[in-house]
Amino acid sequence: MRQFAFILLSGLLWISPALAQSESSTQTANPPASRPSPAVQQGVDENLKDVHFAFDSYDLTPEGHAILEQNAAWLKTNPDVTVSIAGNADERGGIVYNVNLSQKRAEVTRDALVSLGIAPDRIHFSTGWGKLYPVCGQSDESCWSQNRRAHFTPGTMLQTEILAERLERLPVTACANAPCR
Repeated sequence: MRQFAFILLSGLLWISPALAQSESSTQTANPPASRPSPAVQQGVDENLKDVHFAFDSYDLTPEGHAILEQNAAWLKTNPDVTVSIAGNADERGGIVYNVNLSQKRAEVTRDALVSLGIAPDRIHFSTGWGKLYPVCGQSDESCWSQNRRAHFTPGTMLQTEILAERLERLPVTACANAPCR
Protein backbone atom coordinates (compact mmCIF):
# COMPACT_ATOMS: atom_id res chain seq x y z
CA MET A 1 0.00 0.00 0.00
CA ARG A 2 2.84 2.39 0.86
CA GLN A 3 4.43 1.74 -2.54
CA PHE A 4 1.11 2.48 -4.27
CA ALA A 5 0.80 5.80 -2.38
CA PHE A 6 4.37 6.71 -3.36
CA ILE A 7 3.69 5.93 -7.04
CA LEU A 8 0.46 7.93 -6.93
CA LEU A 9 2.21 10.91 -5.33
CA SER A 10 5.05 10.72 -7.84
CA GLY A 11 2.58 10.70 -10.70
CA LEU A 12 0.69 13.68 -9.30
CA LEU A 13 3.89 15.65 -8.84
CA TRP A 14 4.99 14.89 -12.35
CA ILE A 15 1.62 15.64 -13.97
CA SER A 16 0.43 18.67 -11.93
CA PRO A 17 2.98 21.20 -13.26
CA ALA A 18 2.39 20.00 -16.82
CA LEU A 19 -1.37 20.35 -16.45
CA ALA A 20 -1.04 23.76 -14.85
CA GLN A 21 1.31 24.86 -17.61
CA SER A 22 -0.99 23.62 -20.35
CA GLU A 23 -4.00 25.30 -18.71
CA SER A 24 -2.21 28.61 -18.28
CA SER A 25 -0.70 28.44 -21.76
CA THR A 26 -4.19 28.35 -23.24
CA GLN A 27 -4.98 31.52 -21.31
CA THR A 28 -1.72 33.41 -21.84
CA ALA A 29 1.10 33.60 -24.33
CA ASN A 30 4.18 33.47 -22.12
CA PRO A 31 7.58 34.52 -23.42
CA PRO A 32 10.28 31.86 -23.70
CA ALA A 33 11.62 30.62 -20.39
CA SER A 34 14.85 32.15 -19.17
CA ARG A 35 16.66 32.20 -15.87
CA PRO A 36 16.09 35.51 -14.11
CA SER A 37 19.10 37.60 -13.20
CA PRO A 38 20.29 37.63 -9.58
CA ALA A 39 18.95 41.20 -9.27
CA VAL A 40 15.48 40.10 -10.40
CA GLN A 41 15.59 37.10 -8.05
CA GLN A 42 16.51 39.38 -5.16
CA GLY A 43 13.83 41.91 -6.12
CA VAL A 44 11.12 39.25 -6.15
CA ASP A 45 12.33 37.75 -2.87
CA GLU A 46 12.40 41.14 -1.13
CA ASN A 47 9.27 42.73 -2.57
CA LEU A 48 6.66 40.12 -3.42
CA LYS A 49 5.08 38.87 -0.22
CA ASP A 50 3.29 35.58 0.27
CA VAL A 51 -0.50 35.61 0.41
CA HIS A 52 -1.89 33.55 3.30
CA PHE A 53 -5.20 31.71 3.46
CA ALA A 54 -7.57 30.46 6.14
CA PHE A 55 -7.84 26.76 6.89
CA ASP A 56 -9.64 24.79 4.18
CA SER A 57 -10.13 27.91 2.07
CA TYR A 58 -8.88 29.53 -1.10
CA ASP A 59 -10.78 32.79 -0.57
CA LEU A 60 -8.65 35.91 -0.36
CA THR A 61 -8.79 37.66 3.00
CA PRO A 62 -8.75 41.47 3.20
CA GLU A 63 -5.09 41.17 4.31
CA GLY A 64 -4.34 38.93 1.35
CA HIS A 65 -5.93 41.39 -1.05
CA ALA A 66 -3.90 44.24 0.45
CA ILE A 67 -0.70 42.22 -0.03
CA LEU A 68 -1.65 41.56 -3.65
CA GLU A 69 -2.24 45.27 -4.20
CA GLN A 70 1.30 45.95 -2.94
CA ASN A 71 2.69 43.11 -5.08
CA ALA A 72 0.86 44.44 -8.14
CA ALA A 73 2.22 47.96 -7.52
CA TRP A 74 5.77 46.59 -7.38
CA LEU A 75 5.24 44.53 -10.54
CA LYS A 76 3.89 47.60 -12.34
CA THR A 77 7.06 49.54 -11.47
CA ASN A 78 9.15 46.58 -12.72
CA PRO A 79 7.49 45.74 -16.03
CA ASP A 80 10.22 43.34 -17.20
CA VAL A 81 9.77 41.03 -14.21
CA THR A 82 7.74 37.86 -14.67
CA VAL A 83 6.74 35.45 -11.92
CA SER A 84 5.41 32.01 -11.14
CA ILE A 85 2.94 31.42 -8.33
CA ALA A 86 3.07 28.32 -6.14
CA GLY A 87 0.02 27.47 -4.08
CA ASN A 88 0.69 25.60 -0.83
CA ALA A 89 -1.29 23.89 1.91
CA ASP A 90 -0.65 22.78 5.48
CA GLU A 91 -0.02 19.15 6.40
CA ARG A 92 -3.61 18.32 7.28
CA GLY A 93 -5.77 16.62 4.68
CA GLY A 94 -5.09 14.08 1.98
CA ILE A 95 -2.60 14.46 -0.84
CA VAL A 96 -5.13 14.91 -3.64
CA TYR A 97 -7.28 17.29 -1.60
CA ASN A 98 -4.29 19.48 -0.69
CA VAL A 99 -2.97 19.56 -4.25
CA ASN A 100 -6.39 20.69 -5.50
CA LEU A 101 -6.78 23.26 -2.72
CA SER A 102 -3.32 24.69 -3.29
CA GLN A 103 -3.96 24.84 -7.05
CA LYS A 104 -7.08 26.93 -6.38
CA ARG A 105 -5.04 29.22 -4.11
CA ALA A 106 -2.50 29.76 -6.88
CA GLU A 107 -5.25 30.44 -9.43
CA VAL A 108 -7.11 32.89 -7.16
CA THR A 109 -3.84 34.72 -6.58
CA ARG A 110 -3.10 34.86 -10.31
CA ASP A 111 -6.63 36.05 -11.13
CA ALA A 112 -6.43 38.78 -8.49
CA LEU A 113 -3.14 40.07 -9.89
CA VAL A 114 -4.62 40.13 -13.39
CA SER A 115 -7.66 42.05 -12.08
CA LEU A 116 -5.22 44.55 -10.52
CA GLY A 117 -3.70 45.26 -13.92
CA ILE A 118 -0.87 42.74 -14.26
CA ALA A 119 -0.77 41.28 -17.76
CA PRO A 120 -1.50 37.52 -17.74
CA ASP A 121 1.61 36.81 -19.82
CA ARG A 122 3.77 38.02 -16.92
CA ILE A 123 2.63 35.04 -14.84
CA HIS A 124 4.26 31.90 -16.21
CA PHE A 125 2.77 29.26 -13.93
CA SER A 126 0.22 29.11 -11.18
CA THR A 127 0.73 25.67 -9.73
CA GLY A 128 -0.51 23.90 -6.61
CA TRP A 129 2.05 21.89 -4.65
CA GLY A 130 -0.10 20.68 -1.77
CA LYS A 131 1.90 20.20 1.41
CA LEU A 132 5.28 19.49 -0.23
CA TYR A 133 7.07 22.76 0.57
CA PRO A 134 6.31 23.84 4.12
CA VAL A 135 8.07 26.90 5.51
CA CYS A 136 7.45 25.62 9.03
CA GLY A 137 7.59 21.97 10.05
CA GLN A 138 5.89 21.88 13.42
CA SER A 139 2.39 20.46 13.83
CA ASP A 140 0.56 23.41 15.33
CA GLU A 141 -1.66 26.23 14.12
CA SER A 142 1.12 28.84 14.10
CA CYS A 143 3.05 26.73 11.57
CA TRP A 144 0.04 25.55 9.63
CA SER A 145 -1.05 29.17 9.06
CA GLN A 146 2.39 29.98 7.61
CA ASN A 147 2.19 27.03 5.21
CA ARG A 148 -1.25 27.93 3.78
CA ARG A 149 0.01 30.38 1.18
CA ALA A 150 0.61 31.43 -2.38
CA HIS A 151 4.33 32.01 -2.92
CA PHE A 152 5.99 34.01 -5.71
CA THR A 153 9.13 32.94 -7.54
CA PRO A 154 10.91 34.86 -10.31
CA GLY A 155 10.36 33.97 -13.95
CA THR A 156 9.76 30.31 -14.58
CA MET A 157 11.55 29.19 -11.42
CA LEU A 158 9.43 26.87 -9.33
CA GLN A 159 9.81 26.06 -5.65
CA THR A 160 11.72 22.91 -6.58
CA GLU A 161 14.44 24.96 -8.27
CA ILE A 162 14.63 27.48 -5.43
CA LEU A 163 15.01 24.66 -2.91
CA ALA A 164 17.69 22.95 -5.01
CA GLU A 165 19.67 26.21 -5.23
CA ARG A 166 19.51 26.71 -1.47
CA LEU A 167 20.68 23.14 -0.87
CA GLU A 168 23.61 23.62 -3.23
CA ARG A 169 24.80 26.57 -1.13
CA LEU A 170 24.97 24.50 2.07
CA PRO A 171 28.46 23.49 3.16
CA VAL A 172 29.41 19.91 2.41
CA THR A 173 30.87 17.88 5.25
CA ALA A 174 33.00 14.90 4.37
CA CYS A 175 32.64 11.96 6.76
CA ALA A 176 35.22 9.40 5.66
CA ASN A 177 35.95 7.51 8.87
CA ALA A 178 33.80 9.30 11.45
CA PRO A 179 30.05 9.66 11.82
CA CYS A 180 28.66 12.79 10.16
CA ARG A 181 27.24 15.43 12.48
